[in-house]
Amino acid sequence: MLKPTSKIALYLVFAIMAITSLIRNEVFTGKTNVINWDGYGYYVYLPATFIYGDVEEYAFVDDHFSDYDISSNAYQLMETEDGGKFPIYNIGLAVVWTPVFLAMHAFVKLTGIAPADGMSYPYQLTVVFMSLLIIFLGLMYLRRFLLDYFSETVVAFVLIGLGLGTNLFYYVVEKPDMTHGYLFAGYAAFLYFFNRYVKDGKRSKDLVICGLLAGAMCLTRSSEIVLFAIPAFYGLKNWPTFKENFGRTAIIFGLAIAVFSLQLVFYKVGTGHWFQDGYKGLGFDWLSPHLYEGFFGYRRGWLLYTPLMALGLAGIFWLRKGWFLPVLIFTIGNCYILFSWHIWWYGNTFGSRPVVQSYALLALPLAALLAWFLGADAGAKKGWKKAGFGVLVALFIGLNLFQHWQYNQRIIPLDFTNQTYYWEVFGKTKLNKKDRVFLDTNEKMPTGLKTKHPLALIDTLVSVPAKAVREFTNLSEHWVSADEIGPDTWISASLSFSYHGEGFDKWKFPSVVTEHRRGGDVLKWMQVNIARTVENPDNDSLSFNISLPDLQEGDVVKQYVWNLSRDSMAIRSYQAGISQPGN
Repeated sequence: MLKPTSKIALYLVFAIMAITSLIRNEVFTGKTNVINWDGYGYYVYLPATFIYGDVEEYAFVDDHFSDYDISSNAYQLMETEDGGKFPIYNIGLAVVWTPVFLAMHAFVKLTGIAPADGMSYPYQLTVVFMSLLIIFLGLMYLRRFLLDYFSETVVAFVLIGLGLGTNLFYYVVEKPDMTHGYLFAGYAAFLYFFNRYVKDGKRSKDLVICGLLAGAMCLTRSSEIVLFAIPAFYGLKNWPTFKENFGRTAIIFGLAIAVFSLQLVFYKVGTGHWFQDGYKGLGFDWLSPHLYEGFFGYRRGWLLYTPLMALGLAGIFWLRKGWFLPVLIFTIGNCYILFSWHIWWYGNTFGSRPVVQSYALLALPLAALLAWFLGADAGAKKGWKKAGFGVLVALFIGLNLFQHWQYNQRIIPLDFTNQTYYWEVFGKTKLNKKDRVFLDTNEKMPTGLKTKHPLALIDTLVSVPAKAVREFTNLSEHWVSADEIGPDTWISASLSFSYHGEGFDKWKFPSVVTEHRRGGDVLKWMQVNIARTVENPDNDSLSFNISLPDLQEGDVVKQYVWNLSRDSMAIRSYQAGISQPGN
């Protein structure tokens, strides 16, 4: 007897996730190193509490950073006014890890197979397997929840789409130390037990489980408080349902507060204070949320990198009445909170990281839209619809997995991306560092233009020393004449050089700066990062074009090298000119 279609889909998605995770995280080579960067901030509670007994100073962290590749600095800890330290991230994920951590720590101590320091290979392995276990449970609960409303075929499509066609795949496979896969599973379980509560006799056991899950999720990320929209607005239509919703939400909220109090107790024990602000100096732009950027921005816009979820959002309007209001209010509130954060792109991420956990809830409208699309048609017509939707899901999966691969190859960069660069590298399978000039200029000169007015030519050696010696090195300064003015005007520049050193970073690097000035006003200022385009340090070159849309007679166009790093350069040649449409 064949297994149900949706169960096959669940096993397929999980198998692909698990195999990819084990390979990507080098589980079979013994080199697993997944507890790093933000993940270390979630994890550090465990060795602090159970190994070192140090929840005040975290002195052991220096040894961890010395022995393991964690991050460039211990930003995961913040100092208190009393001189102590505390983790800036919530304790929730550490609580979930605690049972397996303790079991693994006991095993390591008994066998002596590795250092019992909380960071050696067995501990890293535990985090990988825990992530896979949790995501399996999440997919299982999501399947059970959806089958209460939709057919096997619809649920199978949704599981495959979410599992392989969204950045949930990335955060399960590449970031098992992060919260998003766990929270996705938390939402899926919450939906299952809440749905069982409202449909199967309102058993108090299910409500208690919902309260504990809600508390665990808020204990992991405080922004998950939006999940209370589900019990508060499900089935809301009149005064009696309002009272019923209020009562069950109050119970869930009370239990959640009890669970969340673990964070406050830990702060009190470690710092002597009931509360610590791990995000001091950071905050929300409540009056000007970054909604357009969050949804469509090329830097990390949600629907740009995960277009499948546009169907999930559209499907809200195909939901049954009982679910329409909670899903709509949750989605609006969630997006408003997440995209009001002033770092709306959330650092180095693939796609929009903070919305990943909400895919469990958005699976419901995604399924509703698919069910409507398939409709009540039978025979060939329904078969063609299934095939068409299958092709669409396959395209979304292909895009997601390919861009996931591009991100790992740094074709899509870790952080800064813009429209011009995105489309320049779209579909490319090889990194061309010269394309990175578009990360700075965000514009590409139209074809058919040619250099009509040479501005400068240098064919003698120009030394660009480190910042400590000289910060600015002039290349050219040109006063625009009347015959150089015209439509589609660009300055085109190229230089050949040797590059010495590796002392640049994200903020301190050598660049070519272009200034367009009119009197005392700077009309355009653009810098092109040289360091990140270098492929052959001994003998390299760089070319770029910058538009000058409002060029007037008497304007000044200047180019110079601005070096903020410890590196140096020797420029062998440089030339620049004004390019315009040719005749």
